[in-house]
Amino acid sequence: MKSLFEPLLDNLLQVAASPVQLIDHQGQILYKQIPRGSSDLALADPTRFQSEVQRLQQVSCPVCLSAAGSEPEVAGWYFPDGATLLIGPVERRGGEQLETFVLRKSAINAQLKSLAWTVRRLVPQTPPRPHAVAADPLAVLKDCPEFRPFLPQWSDAMMEENSHSSYLFELRILDAISQGNPEQVAASQSSKRNGQDGILGYTKLRSNQNLAICGVVLNSRAAIAGGLSVEQAYTMADYLILAIERCTDADTAYHLGLKSASIFAQMVQKLNLALEHKQPPRYLSQQALEVIRRYLFIKVDRAQIAAELKVNEDYLDRVLKEDLNLTVTECLRNERLEEAKRLLVQSETPVYEIASLLLFSHSSHFIRVFKEYVGVTPETYRRHKSSYNTTSAL
Repeated sequence: MKSLFEPLLDNLLQVAASPVQLIDHQGQILYKQIPRGSSDLALADPTRFQSEVQRLQQVSCPVCLSAAGSEPEVAGWYFPDGATLLIGPVERRGGEQLETFVLRKSAINAQLKSLAWTVRRLVPQTPPRPHAVAADPLAVLKDCPEFRPFLPQWSDAMMEENSHSSYLFELRILDAISQGNPEQVAASQSSKRNGQDGILGYTKLRSNQNLAICGVVLNSRAAIAGGLSVEQAYTMADYLILAIERCTDADTAYHLGLKSASIFAQMVQKLNLALEHKQPPRYLSQQALEVIRRYLFIKVDRAQIAAELKVNEDYLDRVLKEDLNLTVTECLRNERLEEAKRLLVQSETPVYEIASLLLFSHSSHFIRVFKEYVGVTPETYRRHKSSYNTTSAL
């Protein structure tokens, strides 16, 4: 691994102008360079060195330097194979302007993320194993006899000539989607594959439909990783899958699956453009509602919701006011009242417990707010809805 990533680490060292160390899971040094004038964290403060290693090992993504501030910091990343990369302490050097120091930290973070992105694809998640095929690849299904009548022959899924397409071929497309780059999607799809599509059905049409559906699901998740709201991505995925099911020829189904990658990339691209131009886009309102719905039973305030969305509190209020004619606090209250309506109809939970679950200060406060929102008291709403459901069932 050292020889594979040494050029990248050398480049990181040059940008950081700070110590760069890579140690394996047993604590052995794989790479260590300390620029002149820098302090060796392992020698200067061994206790802090160990604590920084442990801190990095508890996070699955790169730990970056803060955007501002002049205190010495340590960045780094925990490799998939158990190695740990440490960069720092990154210190403001004598005579270095604060603005220059902040830019240097930004450059370090960019290099670190780039390195981590590369490592994720080239370093195996577990130690390499011989590429031997188990004597009985279906042994894992032996404890599921109920499936036995439906299992095909193993040979039905085996390729006659080529192997499956490269995993990196798939990752290039997913990366382009998450970055909102439809041009790169097209370029990646037309690049050399060194493999072929899997066998996903007993007819060409069914195989291509299943292949396209798998692609839509993967592409929608890449779009979510790029910032698209979960509800938007899921709804578009459902829509495209229904379209694929309606296809009557294999080629149309196949090309619709390919087109889905470009569709999701364009959705992420539009989202990024909206961010760039500081427009109050609808996706922010949708994202805010998704965050709010996660906090129906948890105490939260406007500042926490805005921080999770990485926007200013007042800006978030303005966007919600324009899109929904509600503030963050009003959205939270309304979503809790909607949940109260569901609990009143679908459960026998007492009103005072529902009020407590949804964090109202007192049941009388809950009843008053509920009546303002719905027009009747919680008990009246429960009786009316229960009576309607019973009559409908008859």
